[in-house]
Amino acid sequence: CHWGQIFEAAVADVYEVTSAVPELILDVGGNIGGFSCFAAWMHRGARVHAFEPQADEAAAFRANVERNGLTNVILHETLVTRDGREVTFYENPANRGASSMFFGEASGRKRGSVSLDWVPLSTARSLFVKLDCEGSEGELIGWLCAHRAELPPRVWVACEYHPWCPVPLADSMEQLRAAGFRAEVKLKLDETYLFAGR
Repeated sequence: CHWGQIFEAAVADVYEVTSAVPELILDVGGNIGGFSCFAAWMHRGARVHAFEPQADEAAAFRANVERNGLTNVILHETLVTRDGREVTFYENPANRGASSMFFGEASGRKRGSVSLDWVPLSTARSLFVKLDCEGSEGELIGWLCAHRAELPPRVWVACEYHPWCPVPLADSMEQLRAAGFRAEVKLKLDETYLFAGR
């Protein structure tokens, strides 16, 4: 575990989940559960669905949820893509939080995925989507924009936008605004974050 896994998500609240009042929270890139535990604690009436494909991180995630006595968190040990396709997933042994579909060496292996409609989104009145998925944030923002009619009336999106993401940040901003979202970019702890809401 390194400082960012807890500090960024919970202490610094870089995703600004405390400024929202969601009924449903999606955590794509759950890691060891820093964000999910914090969000679930702050919003006890909300249901948190987290996605973490790496077995070691998922085990730590489950332990942290149990340690905190949280009953409103559901962990899905799978990758998330725009279309639920099979992808090559690279696990980075030097920085497990930086494992990705978009970079790596011979360590990549084929993995199945799900799309965001894995969770029934329309059943909630408000939705918070946190994306820290090491390059797939662009395609997931595209999915949210394409499925905006199926989303709850209130939506907040907060994501760390990685420089290796195949979808340029400007394109994601344009898609969000065209879909009726307010969107802005912020620099936090020397990282680029995209925030959007409607």
